[in-house]
Amino acid sequence: MKAYKNKGYTIEIDLPKNCDFKNYSVECTYQYDKKEAKYSLSMWLKRKDIANRHAIISQEIDTQFISGTKETIKGNICRIVEQALISGFFSPYIQDYEYTYACFDEGNALFEKRRMEAKNQITAPKKESEVSLCPVNAH
Repeated sequence: MKAYKNKGYTIEIDLPKNCDFKNYSVECTYQYDKKEAKYSLSMWLKRKDIANRHAIISQEIDTQFISGTKETIKGNICRIVEQALISGFFSPYIQDYEYTYACFDEGNALFEKRRMEAKNQITAPKKESEVSLCPVNAH
């Protein structure tokens, strides 16, 4: 297989632990766009204890174009993330992330409870009071 899509370079920036963002980082993927003569930047919010990432959508799109050179682009991205942090940009996304995973945990607990109850009904021996003395096909 020779077909591939170049998605650029990625850096991960940890959000400060002293804020309400412990265990969070921002994964930033960037690549130079010759047509725009700028770098396209996509940001992903990532909770480090969960193997999943959540797209950060900014102004209805998930990519923005930023200026920089090969030497300055990483520093520029770090400043953008820092400004986003200071402005509270990440807060609603983190709240959404937390809500989504809380819903998943609650739903998962419910499904596990149902699964275990069904399993116990199948494997548990019937109590004497539950055993019918009538033949199965008797009416």
